[in-house]
Amino acid sequence: MEKLSLEDLGQNVSRKRGSMGIRAAAAEIGISAATLSRIERGHVPDVNTLSKICAWLDVEPGRYLGAPEQIKNHDDSALEIAFKKGQTFSPQTSKSLASLIMAAHDQFTKTIKAEGH
Repeated sequence: MEKLSLEDLGQNVSRKRGSMGIRAAAAEIGISAATLSRIERGHVPDVNTLSKICAWLDVEPGRYLGAPEQIKNHDDSALEIAFKKGQTFSPQTSKSLASLIMAAHDQFTKTIKAEGH
């Protein structure tokens, strides 16, 4: 499976949106028009927003995060990272943070299973 770049997320969204208005596309995705506009300009969304966008694009979020295939089995809502206006991270930092969180989640899951919980 080909890995997708977070840098290309905005272009992919814009391409799918086509001539659809930004407000209509945002409503279809389930996010605000301002958030969609920021993403199309290259800002990295939080995990919850990324999940909604990926569902709209029909793409697994793990393909953008570079996360292992087993990300499909995790509850992404429990791993939400908020990137607020004025506090954005570079795509590489965002990717690194997502990988770190997924690795910690994997280890926690293994530990819980080993302990029989």
